Amino acid sequence: MALSHGLASLLGRPQVNGDVDQDWEEFERSVGMSLPEDYKEFISAYGPCCLNDNLLLFHPRGETGDQGLNLGEFLEDVADVYECLKEEDPDEYPYLIYPERGGFFPVGRTSSGNHLFLRPPQPDVESWGIVIHIGEWEFLDMSFTEFLSLGLSGELFVPLFDGEPTFEVVGSVVDS
Repeated sequence: MALSHGLASLLGRPQVNGDVDQDWEEFERSVGMSLPEDYKEFISAYGPCCLNDNLLLFHPRGETGDQGLNLGEFLEDVADVYECLKEEDPDEYPYLIYPERGGFFPVGRTSSGNHLFLRPPQPDVESWGIVIHIGEWEFLDMSFTEFLSLGLSGELFVPLFDGEPTFEVVGSVVDS
């Protein structure tokens, strides 16, 4: 798999199987949507990981429990958190979050509890985008790999990335 935007030069050689079909087919069926190809290719290549000692990215077949970064478990946790937050302060949390239809799809979190989402295509925007919740909502009209590449290289200032790019596998991918 050839990663676009030079991510391999920033993070090193991919660590996992890179089998997008095996990793995503059943998961996408269970969540009822097809996710962006560049996102799936990155996660299938690098697996559950931590970037820059801060940003955790989850894998659909990642280990469950405290030692792993399983995307299904993460989705449930984020849905529960944002449901409670929305009830407490609907003005601060006006956006739909998966599993609500058309909601932002959570894919990562930082060590301080900020969240990274994929924004599904909207009537006025045809492609997927990025949403970051860091106390306020930040919207970026770019692909997942473009976001990672610009953030890790320092060309895009977002507090998710600080310093030189680092990559660490967290847990493992479980065979299905």
